[in-house]
Amino acid sequence: MTTRDVTQAIADAAASLVQDHDTTTVLARLVADAAEFVPADAGAFLVRLPSGAFEVLSSTSHKVVELELYQVQAEAGPCVDACRTGRSTQGIGRDEILARWPEVGEAILEAGFLAVHAFPMVWRGRALGGLNLFSVGADELSATSATLARNFADFATLAILQPEVVADEVLEERMAAALEGRVVVEQAKGVIAQLQALDMAASYEELVRLARSNRSTLVQAATEVIRGAHTR
Repeated sequence: MTTRDVTQAIADAAASLVQDHDTTTVLARLVADAAEFVPADAGAFLVRLPSGAFEVLSSTSHKVVELELYQVQAEAGPCVDACRTGRSTQGIGRDEILARWPEVGEAILEAGFLAVHAFPMVWRGRALGGLNLFSVGADELSATSATLARNFADFATLAILQPEVVADEVLEERMAAALEGRVVVEQAKGVIAQLQALDMAASYEELVRLARSNRSTLVQAATEVIRGAHTR
């Protein structure tokens, strides 16, 4: 029985991405953790190559590899759908699974699974692959579990795409951009504090609220606050 909890699993995943890592090992740990903590009974990562072909990257068992290969050969199934659409998908219960994926669905059911969930691995708006999770019970995932599954899919994406080496000049540029963003945020906090008679903590909370309500980044919201103050 593992002594790790989901917090430790997430911490381990993050730690693996900030040091030299073997991608295969990281993916194996991620898919095992996803199955354990989401939870599900089995899982796999499927990716779509630039050529358009699908390939299995990692799985929790040989049985699941066979299911993923079936999807690859048929070019159909929950993980293929997630790769193509960039959206999460699911099939719960025999009827729904067969209705959505007639041939692949039969294979999923014959393998003993009554629920399947797939989450896209997205990089800058482009779906590169997917995390497929299978369960023997016909159960939907809670909102919390679905979010956790998307986190594992994101970590897998980063494990594959993270550059091994960042040049010093690139690192300097990125740090400078982060510092410039912090300066803009601090200026916006001061503007909000003055205009709304708030302390700095409350001003920051208001800035975060503005960013969320406008579906913008924190820096974009801060820039708009400063621009608005200049036009008064």
